[in-house]
Amino acid sequence: MHNVFTVAEVAAMLRATPAAVRQRLRNGTLGGFRIGTDWRIPKADLDAFIEQNRNGYRPPIPPQDDDADLIAEAEAALDRIARGEEHTVTLDEWEQRCDALDR
Repeated sequence: MHNVFTVAEVAAMLRATPAAVRQRLRNGTLGGFRIGTDWRIPKADLDAFIEQNRNGYRPPIPPQDDDADLIAEAEAALDRIARGEEHTVTLDEWEQRCDALDR
């Protein structure tokens, strides 16, 4: 038996798709290393992955990038402005509104 496996070999052993194996390699839930553009998975990393997942264990999902949410909100706001559903406020208008609230 090998000490290092290819993505295709691991996919066959785990009854998974090669894409699923690559995703686990990229997100770090399965250990491995690259040789050029190809991945290799050491037997020890595969054994550890199988043991962790034997009883239905699922590693925690890493938190999403907060910037991605901010970018999505900004893009949605720009779309609303472009459709005329919202309008922009100049700095002078904003200051006038703030002054009115302070009274």
